[in-house]
Amino acid sequence: MSGANALLGQLYEAERTAQPITPLPVDALDRLEGYSLLLQGVARRQAGGERLSGWKVAFAGRAAQARFGLDEPVYGGLTAAMEVEPGGTVSFERLIQPKLEVELALVFGRTLVPGDYRDEDILAAIAEVAPAFEIADCRWQGWRFGLGAFLADNAAAGLYCVGLRVPFEPVRHACVSYRLEHAGVPLGSGDTQDREDSPLFNLCWLVRRLLADGQRVEAGQVVLSGALLAPMDIQPGTYRLHMLGTELALVFQAGIAPVQTPADVTDD
Repeated sequence: MSGANALLGQLYEAERTAQPITPLPVDALDRLEGYSLLLQGVARRQAGGERLSGWKVAFAGRAAQARFGLDEPVYGGLTAAMEVEPGGTVSFERLIQPKLEVELALVFGRTLVPGDYRDEDILAAIAEVAPAFEIADCRWQGWRFGLGAFLADNAAAGLYCVGLRVPFEPVRHACVSYRLEHAGVPLGSGDTQDREDSPLFNLCWLVRRLLADGQRVEAGQVVLSGALLAPMDIQPGTYRLHMLGTELALVFQAGIAPVQTPADVTDD
């Protein structure tokens, strides 16, 4: 078995058993090697019957990029097997060391193939927008990794949940407010227009990056545009996200307590 196959096998087993694995040396994998492993891992999931349902943006903010010497975000793949129904219940027993992220989900209405696109062309391909949660879940123990290892781990993609979809309007949805609460306690709020890494900017970056890497963006696929609040450790109970005039709820059920992780190594 090649080294790449062995590493992907370890990451798969960590996810299957919900047990973290020992981190690699920080410089063990570079960015190109990490992306190669990421795409191989996505292909393995598809070969195993999982449907590629979309993509996620990570390291969208400048602070996160600076920690890894980046001048742009990175991405990971999503499959339908990772999707949780709105209002559903997630058990901690299926997770390793999860972080909750508030996201804006953008859904493609038509396919984009490799080529040159203006921002207006990319935005015109979006049909719907929705509130979303991502449950990021790193397979490296303690959320400790170099850039290549983070990518090999599919950018810590764990689970995700997309709420009620509404028709996308580029001008209107350049400014989306959001508010998160847990057990009635406010956890944070904001507005996408006030961000340096706006969801629509991240979307356009992601599409161009995927197309440059030879990936098609298919109609029906969803993009999670990057964390709108700092990723947070998850507690049992119900989280409620108020966005786009609707509420998205997700329940976390106590079982084996999630591992608490350092705030400075998450994928915001």
